[in-house]
Amino acid sequence: MNIPPHWAKGHYTDTDARGRPEDFAAFGWSFASLEEARKNGVERAKRVYEMVRAGKRPEKYEYHDRPIREEILERIGEEGAETAIITRNRYGAMVLNCSRVMFVDIDFPTPRGKGFWDGLLLLFSPQRRRVRHEELIGDNIRRVRDWAARNPERAFRMYRTLGGLRLLFTDKLYEPAAEETARIFTELGADPLYMKLTEKQECFRARLTAKPWRCQSPRPPVGFPRESEHDESLHRDWLRIYNEKNQNHKVCEWLENFGTNVDHPEITAIVNFHDQAVQATAPPKPLA
Repeated sequence: MNIPPHWAKGHYTDTDARGRPEDFAAFGWSFASLEEARKNGVERAKRVYEMVRAGKRPEKYEYHDRPIREEILERIGEEGAETAIITRNRYGAMVLNCSRVMFVDIDFPTPRGKGFWDGLLLLFSPQRRRVRHEELIGDNIRRVRDWAARNPERAFRMYRTLGGLRLLFTDKLYEPAAEETARIFTELGADPLYMKLTEKQECFRARLTAKPWRCQSPRPPVGFPRESEHDESLHRDWLRIYNEKNQNHKVCEWLENFGTNVDHPEITAIVNFHDQAVQATAPPKPLA
């Protein structure tokens, strides 16, 4: 899994075209140490400076092309054979990252009008939008069921999220960057960004807690890594509020199972951990 444990900000100072000092900063990462992460940050900051001096626009941090800058909260599995890592993402939600247990995210499409007049009615009628949204949900569920019927050798659990479906495969272990994985993603209509992230980060991801704006929580006041005790204090205060709000919501709810599960301890452990964390079979709560 391409999830570096060490992140640090590096600085590079030089002069602009008029000889005035300029400071550039960038986050660096490392699997070995903070010092190596800081050196990587300095190298990245220097590259930004060189691009600016050359009259080029500095590269934007691409979420899917570089390691994700997330705090590691917990590791699952033995050292050297980790099966999963729990992280906190950029907007504060906890995320399950699995090395070989496959998740597939499928987003519901936005309701669109079937012609001019239908589109106009859809724009001004909340009730019509709700009906169309439910139709789209039904269409997506039927497509997944049809796919399962055509692929009886596969087994998976299907969950409903606020914006789509989540599938957790239980027939075998999968490799994130394998052609087989990409083919299944494509056949099921997986979210394109999720497909890219799976390949680049070398893991399957599943959000475990609510998005802050969906559970009436503020967003984190500071990013990771936190660089001072003041930042740590702000984060602890935010986390207390977020955890309280999150209790009133759930990320997804279980719908049904398909196929025959394989008896594998790694898969069983992830299913149990995931379902407990997201409250998949708990009494109904607002999805967030």
